[in-house]
Amino acid sequence: MSHPELERLGREYGWESKLKELAVEGALSNQNWTAPKSTYSEYQTTLLNDVGSSGWWHETRNRIIVRTLHSFGFVDCLWDVGSGPGIVGSFLIRSGFSCIGVEPSRSGVLLSAENGLTTIESDLESLKLPSESIQCVGLFDVIEHVENRTFLLTEVFRCLHKDGKLVITVPAFKWLWSVADNDVGHHLRYSRGTLKRELRKNGFDVQSSKYMFFSLVFPILLLRAIPFRIGIRQPVKDTVLLRQVSGRFGKILGRIESEISRITPIGSSLLVVATKRSE
Repeated sequence: MSHPELERLGREYGWESKLKELAVEGALSNQNWTAPKSTYSEYQTTLLNDVGSSGWWHETRNRIIVRTLHSFGFVDCLWDVGSGPGIVGSFLIRSGFSCIGVEPSRSGVLLSAENGLTTIESDLESLKLPSESIQCVGLFDVIEHVENRTFLLTEVFRCLHKDGKLVITVPAFKWLWSVADNDVGHHLRYSRGTLKRELRKNGFDVQSSKYMFFSLVFPILLLRAIPFRIGIRQPVKDTVLLRQVSGRFGKILGRIESEISRITPIGSSLLVVATKRSE
């Protein structure tokens, strides 16, 4: 199977991919890549797909991402690195954007392809993309799972066009840390300042920065973070925390969250758009 973005890289940069098709249409495997253990288990990936396909949190985050891309006039292909089961990428496609997923988990690749996103089983480096060849990279709730973030961000910097954009979402605020963060493999939670410093150290300037999900700050603090600090280790699971808000109320709350994300000084998540710093 082909994709216009992959064809463009071959045509304009002479990129020779080592991709082979998997059993599901739109699922590809990079033959140059030897898979390490993924952060997410097969069960967690499937659960994420189930929750993400109908959850108000994921839909709200997706809508805020789309609005942000529109605000920057983005019209090119976005590379969704660490795409999981394609929750963001498939939404971008339904919203009229071009998108390709890159995902280390085989189950994530197959689910992502089933959700309509052309996805490559690989990490970014092993694809050996030409330098300065792609216009946008998305890291949607990814870098907090990565121990060597400099390695990943250096490769993003290399691949990204000089006028390209890096779009990131991450969990926010160290004081919201709980055993739930340990359970899903987080290494840290960010503030505007800490993420800006990490990106700047790796060659990026922040163009836009906003918090999301103000309404979850106090539930997470009371039900997770404070119990964690006093020695209670059993977290309120995401499936419980997020599914408490569903149906019509979930849609209303999602609209409210989408609007207040423009101005709120705190939130349980952070969205940043960055560009390569000019030398």
